Amino acid sequence: MSTETGTDTETTTAGMTVEELRTQTRLLARELPGTLRRITLRAGALSVDVEWETAPTAPTAATPATPAALASPAALASPAAPASAAAPQGAAPDTDQPPADVVRVTAPLVGTFYQAASPGAEPFVKVGDTVEAGQQLAIIEAMKLLNSITAEVKGTVRAIHVGDGEVVEYAQPLIDLVPAS
Repeated sequence: MSTETGTDTETTTAGMTVEELRTQTRLLARELPGTLRRITLRAGALSVDVEWETAPTAPTAATPATPAALASPAALASPAAPASAAAPQGAAPDTDQPPADVVRVTAPLVGTFYQAASPGAEPFVKVGDTVEAGQQLAIIEAMKLLNSITAEVKGTVRAIHVGDGEVVEYAQPLIDLVPAS
């Protein structure tokens, strides 16, 4: 782990010290399913990027890397990483399988789902909106960290399965996207 600041007691823009950022990141890393691949800390805008691998859900399934990004309120504007559309090993199987032409965005962690950057603000996306790959779709707040949920593919929002402010479980379906042809 590395930081871009000189001291562990230096306060970031979000009021958190670099040492507190490290501590929160270590706690998060212990809770991640699968194998940890990479952790990047930045103290300037208080950003944490975490990438890990999950086990396949079936013998024929590919093993995608499931990146999740953690950002402070100050770093919300920058999309972090896409959420995985595959359920990890050990997660309850999703009995409501999406149609073959749909990419399902699932929750990369347990937390509170938000459709907008702040209460009363316009939602990031609505059903029928066209989105670009990497575009922010929502936020999940976990342990006072805001996690940007982004689109994996360019397409149209077909369904939003979760209401604003609802608690979501790991691998719970959030948003269905119909990829652009």
